[in-house]
This record gives sequence, structure tokens and C-alpha cells, in this order.
Amino acid sequence: MSKPLLQKNTRLLLTWLPLVLLICSLLFYFLMQMQAHHMQEKQLMLKQKNIWKAFLNKSGNLERYIQGEYDISTDINPQIKLNRPKDTIIYFKESNQFLPFEMSTSKAKWANHDYYITTYVSSTEIHHFIIKVFIIEAIILLLLLGVIVRLNTKNSASLWKPFFKSLDKIRDYDITNNSSLQLPTQTATAEFDELNKVLNNLIYNIHTAYINQKQFVENASHEIQTPLSIIRSKLELLINQPSLTEQEALILADITEANNRLSQMNRTLLLLAKIENKQFPAIETVNLTKMVNDTVANLKEHYEDKFPGLTLYVAEDVVIQANKSLIEILLTNILKNAIVHNETNGKIEIELRPSVLIIKNTGFAPEVDTQMLFERFKKGSHQSKTTGLGLALVKQICQLYQYSIDYSYKDGWHQIKIVLT
Repeated sequence: MSKPLLQKNTRLLLTWLPLVLLICSLLFYFLMQMQAHHMQEKQLMLKQKNIWKAFLNKSGNLERYIQGEYDISTDINPQIKLNRPKDTIIYFKESNQFLPFEMSTSKAKWANHDYYITTYVSSTEIHHFIIKVFIIEAIILLLLLGVIVRLNTKNSASLWKPFFKSLDKIRDYDITNNSSLQLPTQTATAEFDELNKVLNNLIYNIHTAYINQKQFVENASHEIQTPLSIIRSKLELLINQPSLTEQEALILADITEANNRLSQMNRTLLLLAKIENKQFPAIETVNLTKMVNDTVANLKEHYEDKFPGLTLYVAEDVVIQANKSLIEILLTNILKNAIVHNETNGKIEIELRPSVLIIKNTGFAPEVDTQMLFERFKKGSHQSKTTGLGLALVKQICQLYQYSIDYSYKDGWHQIKIVLT
């Protein structure tokens, strides 16, 4: 599932930045430990020098042992290594507790005798100091993390603002409105300037191609209509010839049928072009209830015995705001489709509710996906002699008025459902 770029960027930052800060915090902690250990070594060495100096100044009369400070003796545990600091624990009877210390022992000579000076440095305060510094450092890093994320979010939103403005303009752009779109080419960001320039050129080329194509369809439809009318009139003259044979009559009938289909296709393409160009601006209150009843009555009269069995449920006073001619074309095309593609002794069910129109008819299963039947020149059967533009025209009208339309086939029934809201 796609996610916004800003969200992905923030998530990436929140994934890796805490990890980097954690690693840095641990590194900082170990460096503090090393520095504290080094500092304790220096303190132990300095203590040894000062104590031995005081011992010499007093000619050996210095107190030999102070708990937790130093110890001067003439013998030593053989396991103790000289000048090697080590951790130890000292028990303090007064407080009844064991406390950690760092100790180091060195050797010195006075009056032909060897002396071992052991000094001690408390580890408790060092540990407390390290912990406090580490906590402060962790708080600072958390604050830093929050500030970085906040600044990144605000900065990213500011940086991407020109992009989203351009995106909104492109999203609202409708090529069928014949309106041009000019994106700003000075956004203070070089990459967005270049992107908008490319998009401007692309939109201009698409708009130009669309206008040229639209004009071609309109001009071609108008120009074709004249020769089609001439062909029709000549065919009528030929058909009325007294010397016409039966075989010639059949040929002329086929030509007439093909000419009629071509003429119908031409009119439909011209109508589609007009709808796409929004050349049906007149909006009025249309009584859909009356229009459905009138359309059914007209088609019954036209098809007579070929009209399938009808089940009609039409709610009273269903009205919509639309162009009356287009709604009439929509109803006629759907109902003709239900009649022509029905089976022998088939049925039609029409249901009109205040916001939904459902037209069902029996018939054979379509040979293509039902949603593809809304495309131009797509037919439910390759044997069909229709133009394949009827449902495309219905779809175009629904898109014009933002009606949702769905075509389905189940258990021998075709169903077209139009939601009028």
C-alpha cells in the first residue's frame, strides 16, 4: 500500500535516527568509563607520590594505615601485581556496608627496607557521576531527536508545498472543459521548476492533440453524413426500379442495412463528441417517471410483438436535474439494448426508485467482460450487428452527470444499475 512521501521520510528518520543515537549513547558511555578509569589511575599514582613524600618527610613516622585512603606495609600479597590498578571492596564497620574502590600498589625503598604503598580511590562517586552524565546525555539526545523530527516534518512540508500545489491543479484539471493549465515555473526549488516546465509542455501537447482529435471527429462526422444521405437516396431509387430482380433486391437490402448502421454510428460518434465537449449545457427538471413510461410505450409501439414480457415498477414523481435530450437518449439506448439482445420469449424488468434505476433482461451470457461493454465498439457477441456504441454513449452521459453505472450478468439475467446521486 502506497504511503505519503512525508510519512515515509518521517518513518525512515524515526527508524534509523534512534538507532544511531542509541549506538552513540553506548559509545559515549564506554568512553566515559575508560576516561573515569584513566582518571582513577592518575589519582592513585598522585596519592602514592604524596603519601610517600609525607612518609619520607616524617622519617617513617607517618601513620601506616587509613581505611579507604592508603596502606603502607613491608610485605605484600604475592598475588598482587605492582602498579596495576584493580577493583576491590572494603567493609566499613561504622556504616555496616561494603563499598567499591579502585586500588593500586607500588614499591619504594627507604633505609635499606622495601615498602609497599597501596592507595585507594572510591568508585561510588565515579559511578554516580557516569550515570548522571549518561542520563543527562540521554535526555539531550531524546530532545534532539524530537527537535530533528519536528524540524524535518515542518521543513519537508514547506519544501514540498509547491509540489502539492501543482498536484492539486493537475488533479482538478479536466481536458474536456477546454481550459488550459499553466503550472508555476518559479517555485524557489530548481527540481520543481523543471518538473512544472515538463508538465506544462506535456499538458499543452495533450490538450492540442485532444482538440485536434475532437475537431477531426466533428468534421469527419459532418462530412460523412452528406455522402451517406446521397447513398441512401440512390439506394431508394434502385430499390424502386421495376426491373429489379430478387437477388439484386437482397444485395441492395444488405447495402441499405450497412449504410444505416454506418449512419447510426456516425450520429453516435458525433453525439459522443458533443457530450465530451459539454455542448449540452441546458439543465432542467426532468420527470424521470414520465420519461421512463413514455419511452417504454414508444418502444412497445415500435417493436410490437417482438417486445419482451415486461415487469414495470416505477416510483411516482422521480425528478432529476439534467438535459432532457440526453436522459431520453440514455433510456432509449439501455432499453433498446435490453430488447435487441434478449432471447425469444424473454423478459424485461424495469425498476425506478428515487435514486436508482435498474433495468434487467434475459439473454445469453456476454462473450467479454461486462465492464468492457462500456468501451466503444465493444459488443457482447461477435455476431451482433449493432454498432457497439450504445453503452459507450450511456456511460458518457452518466459520467457527465456523475452517475455511477454498473453492468452485471448472473443466472441468465443482464442487469444495468444506475445510481442517480
